Amino acid sequence: MVATAMQGYNTRLETYAVKIGSRWTTIRLEHEIMVALDEIARELGLTVNELCTEIAIDRPDGSFTSALRVYIVSYYRRRLTGSHEPGLAARDRDRAAEGSDRTDGVQRRNERRAPRHVPSHDMINPDLLRRLGLSGLVHTVDASATDPMNYRFRVFGRRVAEIGARDFAGCRIADLPGRQYRDAAAADYRATVTMRAPRLQEVDASVGKSRRVYQRLIVPFSADGGPKPDRLLVAVSYQSLAS
Repeated sequence: MVATAMQGYNTRLETYAVKIGSRWTTIRLEHEIMVALDEIARELGLTVNELCTEIAIDRPDGSFTSALRVYIVSYYRRRLTGSHEPGLAARDRDRAAEGSDRTDGVQRRNERRAPRHVPSHDMINPDLLRRLGLSGLVHTVDASATDPMNYRFRVFGRRVAEIGARDFAGCRIADLPGRQYRDAAAADYRATVTMRAPRLQEVDASVGKSRRVYQRLIVPFSADGGPKPDRLLVAVSYQSLAS
């Protein structure tokens, strides 16, 4: 059981059992680190197991416990610096068109419908994502807000951050650059939540002077496998990059 308050200072490593997706494993961490992990999970509305799963999705090669420590430091640095500027407000909209469509300069093609079963969070498989070559290319999104502009990235793919020169972890959709791009992203994410079905798209987007063409898979999840999605997994695969 994870303590909720620090009692004294103890740097000894302790063993904890955590569940990553559907797989149980053990980790050895300082008590203070585990307390911080528990605190962050509660602030994000997640269990420790769910947070560990999301951290495992984006971790680089190496120790998982190191990835946990880096995530915790990054989380508190973002909170201390308050570096996320408020985004622009946008009206709610539902756009669930299939086939080829163009919204505010962003073209999406090859939509696919899927059965309206919303999987639970523990069905996310970080090991499978890594085997598929998606390490560093996956975001997790808190989709519990009413306005999709207020959906928030909990994890932002490392390789995507390198390409775009910014890590949007902790930011809202409204904080994405370019009004046209964020409007389109909000519409796509909202449609996935509304339809309760994955969406596979080819995106041709221009943000400023940069053009990116990539495939994007958006998959809805819920905390308990209930009917309403409240979180999204977004995986991207770049086809071409141009300036």
